[in-house]
Amino acid sequence: MLNPIDKKRKIEDISKFFLKYFKREGFEFVDLDLIIDTDLLTKRSGEEFKKSTITYKDLSGKEISLRPDLTISTAIKYIQDKNTKTKKYSYFGSAFKLSLNGKLKVFNQIGCELINSKQGQEDKVIQTFLKSLKKYKKKKVYLGDIGIYNSLIDSLDLPERWKLRLKRHYPRTPYFNELIKRLETNYDLDQKKIDYDYNRLEELKKINGNKVIAGRKIQEIISRFEKKKKDPRDNFIGAKSAKIIKDFLKIKVPAHQTEKKLVNFFTKHYLRTKLLIKALKKIKKLDSKISKQYNCFYQSNLGREIQYYTGIVFSIELNNKEISRGGEYNNLMKTLGYKKQINAFGGAIDLNQLLN
Repeated sequence: MLNPIDKKRKIEDISKFFLKYFKREGFEFVDLDLIIDTDLLTKRSGEEFKKSTITYKDLSGKEISLRPDLTISTAIKYIQDKNTKTKKYSYFGSAFKLSLNGKLKVFNQIGCELINSKQGQEDKVIQTFLKSLKKYKKKKVYLGDIGIYNSLIDSLDLPERWKLRLKRHYPRTPYFNELIKRLETNYDLDQKKIDYDYNRLEELKKINGNKVIAGRKIQEIISRFEKKKKDPRDNFIGAKSAKIIKDFLKIKVPAHQTEKKLVNFFTKHYLRTKLLIKALKKIKKLDSKISKQYNCFYQSNLGREIQYYTGIVFSIELNNKEISRGGEYNNLMKTLGYKKQINAFGGAIDLNQLLN
């Protein structure tokens, strides 16, 4: 077991090797800010995100946070530097998060990001990581696609508001599981409460619609009620949809079997395959290049814990432990303040895990 000083020295030595390799591949090293404006984080992920970040106020009273993620820090730098062209960044540093029990977790990461690139550049980043890890044997590569999950949800016979919930809260595992339970059992549908709400709705209609209650205009509250009335949740369909989602999230197959497995799954449950086929093209393209040298798998629930991923995601394992992960985050740049949505893909190596 290395002592803290030797461990720090070892991590620095390893990082020099990777940064040298990333530079050779055309990635420019950037020194990222340790502090992030908390408002930027909450814009991206809401107040819930603050529970896992270390926040405090500066001398002016502005709330700031220690960076919880180096991808977000890289995206902010791209925006602050007013870049408009493709940038290939590499970085090394620590990220800070709080666990559910409030314990500080420090991640020493080294990674690279490809921002404002052409579509289909995922292979460049993934191959960069795999080649830099060449001396480590018995690697496994896992691929996934958040877009395939979204296609599944869009194909289900559910109220639109429930489709939005299941997509929006997909990364929040505990709350997501609660949503699935509600779909399965309808335990939250209390007829007495429903009747009370409908009676209350009639009372609200008699009040000025511009009046604000609990931060919302009465007209907005009425509109939400009306949507529920027109698009109610069905007991049988809800339970059926919950089972389909749970079964989908268990899928894990060799990457070359992905198309057959998913098409059969969607067809079996009478789901639309048009969007699925389009999404599968990316998986097939990546697998055709990666599987020549590495064991490659598809995992349907991969990447769900990262709130800003939008498409292809990947994970690299050594001895059955994840040492690197990354993915596509095409919406993040605009959310953080960039003038438009642009393509972005990147990932990082967990140096602590690699050292172990």
